[in-house]
Amino acid sequence: MTEGSPQAGTGGSHPRHALVPLLNSPVRLSVVAALSPVDRAEFAVVRDLVEVTDSALSKQVAALEAAGWVAVSKGRSGRRPLTWLALTAEGRAVYRRHVAALRAIAEGDGAGHITAPGGAVPDGAVPDGAVPDGAAPGGDTVLDGVVSPSCHDDGHDHT
Repeated sequence: MTEGSPQAGTGGSHPRHALVPLLNSPVRLSVVAALSPVDRAEFAVVRDLVEVTDSALSKQVAALEAAGWVAVSKGRSGRRPLTWLALTAEGRAVYRRHVAALRAIAEGDGAGHITAPGGAVPDGAVPDGAVPDGAAPGGDTVLDGVVSPSCHDDGHDHT
């Protein structure tokens, strides 16, 4: 199995090994996520939900279909042709595994803790609840012992 294959890797205990490379594309992940709560959806509905062009969606759906994760069916509503998209059972399983891996990574599951032998925190790591040098709680900056509020959300430009 290669890193670029659509199947998840099994190379270790870190949850990233359960991520599915084919779902690393934000558009493909968005398409699969849009289809996950429904039996099927019309192409135009998915296109509008994911906010992509027809051609971009078509290309991504083709990759998901080739992997066996999305089924494409054609139909009509009166004279109007319709294309329906649906997750296959395998597609649903792969999506659930990918999302579970993302959650595990975000929650720190399996990532271990940065500790030295004996439980000490090594140089360069900051223990839980501690504030690194030059910072104060809440992301504020400490300059010469004075806490300066972080200005990431204050609306002014720093250029």
